[in-house]
Amino acid sequence: MTKAGESSIVTKCAKVMDILSHAPKPLAFSEIIEKTGFVKSSTHRILSVLQNEELVEYDKNNRSYSTGPRLRDWARSAWRRKDLQQIASNFMYALSEETGMNSALSILDGDAILYIRTVDVIQLRYASHTGDRAPLHNTAAGKVFLANMSERRQQELLSQLSFEKFTENTLQSSTALKAQLNQVREEGFAKSLGEELLHVTGIAAPIWDSEDKVIACLSLWTQTEHATREEVVSNVDQLKNTAQLISEKLS
Repeated sequence: MTKAGESSIVTKCAKVMDILSHAPKPLAFSEIIEKTGFVKSSTHRILSVLQNEELVEYDKNNRSYSTGPRLRDWARSAWRRKDLQQIASNFMYALSEETGMNSALSILDGDAILYIRTVDVIQLRYASHTGDRAPLHNTAAGKVFLANMSERRQQELLSQLSFEKFTENTLQSSTALKAQLNQVREEGFAKSLGEELLHVTGIAAPIWDSEDKVIACLSLWTQTEHATREEVVSNVDQLKNTAQLISEKLS
């Protein structure tokens, strides 16, 4: 009997992935049946689902199955995220101490950004913390991610955004946001001028991986009582240089 909250197909798919992931070599169909104990029809269906999701690859010449590119990409991303936090940490502390502003490291998480490390030299009640998510349309980091993705993916995400109004400065249309994204791509950084919180200014720069893809964003921000918008933006070269140093360490 299937346990509450448990999906039979998901459980079976997971079992096949466990077996393929730990196998010293690609496995034949008969070997997968033997190791899982599944019937042929069920095994065919599961392998078909996994192949469609690029979690399993089939070698026609050897008639064998192995883990697919999507699973390998998940594994790389998990290790890269851990390495990224460790590598970025010292750079972030140095940047925050030098500028007197808070810094944050974020990654793209679906239709939002996810903070994976923060450094707060100014303790603020509403400051984002590790594990918090934030919108794409009104954060500097969100704009960086949008500006540096494929046109197709960008359009897909823009069509999904609700453009919720947080302050009077929040951009509320894909047209207005897209106009900014072109500038972000050209200048290599983005700004959020009181768009998420009225008295907060933030700037962000991309962190690149070895395949020239934006893997994360480094942000610098503070509230207007500590620094004017112009003063925050004047730190853009330090921000971009720090992001570049982190990118080089990751390569």
